[in-house]
Amino acid sequence: MSRLQKNNQGGDMMVIQSCLTIVFDGSFYRAVWERHDGATYSVASVTLGSSMPKMPVILRLVNIGWRQFHFHQVNADQQKAVRRQNPKRAQRLANQALKTQGISTKAQVALQSQLEEKRTLRKDAYTAQKRLLKKRRYQQRVQKRRNKHRGH
Repeated sequence: MSRLQKNNQGGDMMVIQSCLTIVFDGSFYRAVWERHDGATYSVASVTLGSSMPKMPVILRLVNIGWRQFHFHQVNADQQKAVRRQNPKRAQRLANQALKTQGISTKAQVALQSQLEEKRTLRKDAYTAQKRLLKKRRYQQRVQKRRNKHRGH
C-alpha cells in the first residue's frame, strides 16, 4: 500500500491511498489497482498474462504502465478522518496488507459495475449499428423498386 501526499493551492494536504494487488484467477494473472482519493474510490484492472509476473515487470507497471489503467470511479460511502500515524504501525499495516490475498469486496463490486457498464454500452452500440443496417437495406429496396418503375 502506498500513500502520496499532494499539496493543494490552499495549503491543505490531500492524501491519496493506493493499493496494487496481483491475483491469479485460474488462467491469468491480473493486477487490480485500488485508489482512495478523498471522497472518491477508484478501481482498475489489467491482465498481466498466464505466467507469474516477476518483480521488474511489476515495478515497470507501477512506475510507467499505470497510464494503461482505466480507473472506474465509485463514490466513497464513508469518509475517514486522516490523521498522523505512527511509522511503525504504518509499516505493520503495510506488511499485513501484503500478506492478505485477494481483492477487497469493494473492488470486486466496482469492477463488476464497470463490466456491466461496458456491456450495456457495447449492446447499445450493436443495436444502433443493427438499426442503421436495417434502415440502409430498406432504402436500397425502395430505390430498387423505384428504378424498376422508372418508365423508360
